[in-house]
Amino acid sequence: MGCMGFLGFLGFLPKHGGGRNYLFFVFFAFFAWFFWGLLYKEPADERLVENETRAMRIVGGLFALLSFLLLFLLDRQGIGRDTVLLFGALGYSVCSVAAPALTYYLDRKA
Repeated sequence: MGCMGFLGFLGFLPKHGGGRNYLFFVFFAFFAWFFWGLLYKEPADERLVENETRAMRIVGGLFALLSFLLLFLLDRQGIGRDTVLLFGALGYSVCSVAAPALTYYLDRKA
């Protein structure tokens, strides 16, 4: 599943109309599977569950901030739809990868 993250590079290829297809950048979120695989090589213990909950609270706030930012940008007249789609796709991918990466960091730090 993690190999599907490479489909995100299709976002750099132009569409038939000549513009970029930024929606493909969402596929970068599949790289999170590599971090989840690193975390669950061993059975989950209480510390891992606590660190996962802590990381999800942080990333959940980032998702909420991203949602409000996208709604705000959609209301602005001077900002194009492609720009909002780019921020949304990249923001979703970054937040999706940040959750297991932050969990891995917190688990290894403790």
